[in-house]
Amino acid sequence: MKFIPVPGIRVWGGDRMVSEYGKKLFVSEGRRRRMVTAGDSVGECYDVADLGYVDSMIDNGWFGGNTIGDLMKTYLERVVGEKSFGWYGTQFPVTVKWIDARRRTPLTVNPDDETAEQRYDAFGRTALWYVAEAGPGAALYLGFADRTDAGEFYSRCADGSVAELLNVVRPKKGDSFLISPGTVHAAEDVVLVEVSEASGISFAVHDWGREGAEENTALQLEEAFDIIDFGPYRRCGEDGRCRHDHHEHHDHHDHHEHHDHDEGHGGPAEKLSECAHFTVSEIRLQDPMHIYSGRFDSFLLYVCVEGSASLQFASGDGKGTEQFVLRKGETALVPAEVPDFFLLPLEGGTVLIEAGAGVIPDAEEFCDEPGHHHDHICN
Repeated sequence: MKFIPVPGIRVWGGDRMVSEYGKKLFVSEGRRRRMVTAGDSVGECYDVADLGYVDSMIDNGWFGGNTIGDLMKTYLERVVGEKSFGWYGTQFPVTVKWIDARRRTPLTVNPDDETAEQRYDAFGRTALWYVAEAGPGAALYLGFADRTDAGEFYSRCADGSVAELLNVVRPKKGDSFLISPGTVHAAEDVVLVEVSEASGISFAVHDWGREGAEENTALQLEEAFDIIDFGPYRRCGEDGRCRHDHHEHHDHHDHHEHHDHDEGHGGPAEKLSECAHFTVSEIRLQDPMHIYSGRFDSFLLYVCVEGSASLQFASGDGKGTEQFVLRKGETALVPAEVPDFFLLPLEGGTVLIEAGAGVIPDAEEFCDEPGHHHDHICN
């Protein structure tokens, strides 16, 4: 399935979603809808989201016109797999959006699961940023360069010098970074693919003095003070890529066992992150790959960041093969009930981001942990 992307017009956004990625986007203005043009500043573009205020609509096939929320309520674990359904229920567990940061985005921080549940009855927000494009002024602001405290951070936000406290990374195309809850973060002159928990809760704590934002960011800063990690930013690896978070996981296994292939065919797949919330890999698709998705009980999302690919799978009657083309800038969902399929490159240099379920612990193991907030999993 493909979905109709939902754009967000932002003062810091650019035109690359339309001009470079060919997305057909619409925005509502009063009672009418108009097509987004290259002159609009599209900062965010939700490809797959089940967030209430954004509920992605399916764009193809006989499911077309239904939202992902409708799909989940009707087909349950057949969409996401039994383990994900046991953990998240009828909420689709992952959000995929593009970020076109032509100018610097607001400095933002996300809550963890425990805080989000206690205060907002929602999930927290761990995210992964994959750098699809990096301009000459590309910068990611990730946490603090050195330990600071709430008082200094507040005063620096007030006088506009907060950037001097931040850890600045100069990313390259293809880099990836895990954004843990509590890490303040912003981006500039990049196009990012963001894979995150299905949560819309985040706090914009500073907007670099842009007019009209001061009151809003000041209020969010006060609300977010106790969730900010004021320690120095810790990278997950020497190359800047993030493959794992800092939690221990039960039932750990390699989600890329399904990338089996014959006679040396199959492009290399590199795991970028594996945590309780999602598993993300980069696939540089050079040759056909046979994906045995039925082996690990998970949905799969594919985001095409370069080139184009064909997904081929058995037809409904089992007598033939159907082809599904995924072009640059598009995202596709393969439901968990699809046992296997093939990925074929249609152009040289095709690159896909693959996202699936995280390393979710067994229900019995979590029932033994006193006070764990996902009590429904024990029912």
